[in-house]
Amino acid sequence: MITDFVAQPETDGDASGGSWLQLFGGAWHLSGVQVFTSVEGERAVSDFEDLYRTQRERVVQLAWLLTHDAAAAEDVAHDAFTALFRRYDRVQNPAAYLRRSVINGVYERTRRRARERCRNQLVITGEALATSGPTGGIADVVARLHIDQRTAVVLRYWGGLLDQEIADAMGIRPSTV
Repeated sequence: MITDFVAQPETDGDASGGSWLQLFGGAWHLSGVQVFTSVEGERAVSDFEDLYRTQRERVVQLAWLLTHDAAAAEDVAHDAFTALFRRYDRVQNPAAYLRRSVINGVYERTRRRARERCRNQLVITGEALATSGPTGGIADVVARLHIDQRTAVVLRYWGGLLDQEIADAMGIRPSTV
């Protein structure tokens, strides 16, 4: 469950650790039991929780395919869900919003990493290759592509998107896909 704020556990001296009080979607929850909210807020939170449960793994996979870094993929996916949560009532296509948020998040991390390399004048000369395994090194070849090319390849072959959908997700014209 994604939370905006989690309070410290309240303990009553028992060994069970007590109960948790957290703010989620503008409503306070105590040990997973809603304390108060509006009916509309409750419905939106429930819908978002369902979306999170069904889409989280796929969003993390997309982020990993673009970054090849498990920690970065988790961060990008979490950031995408957080951004969606803030606008959930106004977003018409949550899956497309998540996809675009992940791509934007990966682009931002890529740009930030490039700036850090320039700033620190680091030269990276040989990252470990993952040639063993089910892909037989294909993942490494894709990882060496420029981020735009890598994004298009991942969206096409992993995401199963068409040219128009890839173009929409990347914010480019379909003819450039």
